[in-house]
Amino acid sequence: MPVDLHLEPDRGEPTRHAMSLSGSTRTMNLVELLQWASAAKKTGRFDFRNGAIIREVYLDDGVIVFASSNQATELLGHHLIARGKLTEEQLRATMLARQPSDAFIGQVLVRLGFVTHEELTKAIAERTEEIVYSLFEWDEAEFHFEPAELPSDEMVLISLSVNNVLLRGVHRHDEMRRIKEVFPDGRVILSPGDASPPAEIMNHPLARRIIAAVDGQRTIDEIAFLLHANPFPVRKFLHEAFRLGLVEIDSLDGPPVMLITHDSPEAELTDMSGPSRMSAAHDRLKRGDPESALALLDQLSLSASPEARELERRAEDAFIDRVFREELKEDARPESTRPLDQLMGECLRPEEFFLLSRMDGRATVREIIDIAPAREIETVRVLRRLVRRGLVRIPTPSTV
Repeated sequence: MPVDLHLEPDRGEPTRHAMSLSGSTRTMNLVELLQWASAAKKTGRFDFRNGAIIREVYLDDGVIVFASSNQATELLGHHLIARGKLTEEQLRATMLARQPSDAFIGQVLVRLGFVTHEELTKAIAERTEEIVYSLFEWDEAEFHFEPAELPSDEMVLISLSVNNVLLRGVHRHDEMRRIKEVFPDGRVILSPGDASPPAEIMNHPLARRIIAAVDGQRTIDEIAFLLHANPFPVRKFLHEAFRLGLVEIDSLDGPPVMLITHDSPEAELTDMSGPSRMSAAHDRLKRGDPESALALLDQLSLSASPEARELERRAEDAFIDRVFREELKEDARPESTRPLDQLMGECLRPEEFFLLSRMDGRATVREIIDIAPAREIETVRVLRRLVRRGLVRIPTPSTV
């Protein structure tokens, strides 16, 4: 059932006549929402949610000025890595140098000299547009508009016309449809083709790295994960590369990238309804079992209530806190129990291999989590699973 569109009065005194707006894009689609906001010259924040992914879009007087996302590859650091403007080591150094007063990672990047202010501004503009356009890839999403909300003063703002967004967004939707006719999803495995890449491709940092990552074994989604890149530009480039004979399709049915790795809830809970799952998850969390609570909440439908989202946030925080206290100390320096070349026979997912390849005996658990192109909860789960499989050892941090 679609979420009913409803209006709520904003209780803030300065904007007491403003109205918040909530619903589903099955009721009011993305084009209609943005047209409404533009025509009414709205100022405020849209929250769009699809599963665990949340994207925020800020408008000022009907113009898009900023966007953010909890999708790791849409964070600024990973955006810069994907485009060859930053290395993983530089991102790690940035996170280490970040102070509590640094509300914005861009400030640290400029302070350390890793990017110029001009490069930062350009990257933020590119990332903001990419987040907004990526909304058109979703078939449906929940949304909430909160009036009068604007990004903090530290954010670098842009000016993006809603009309331009709609034109580009509809074009992207059509592009995705054409791409899916060749690549039904991200599980397609590609191998190098006979044609040689033209110079303009080899001179483009992301395109060059995509071509180099095609090896007849990785899926399209695995390539995107490896490169810290948003899947759409990777799929778009590979679609064109396929047309030019630069790559060939080996298989349409490779394994999916599954970042969330959890144990299934008890068998008797698998057929529970949403409210029953909520109740059971709340009970598990209250009893000190956030992992079981997350396993139940992971399977809730897209139209989960705000209460379910808040419960999920609390369960994630409790799970991460417990893992850091009891299993994976943040300042520990994890080590692979075997050289990488001896792990090729293991059944490793791309996110597992990524983490293993970053364990050099110097990087701490926190540093590895910070550079992984995934949400913290996902990386913690994967790292924990590698430890339990005996592929990773967590030495006890030395004390002085």
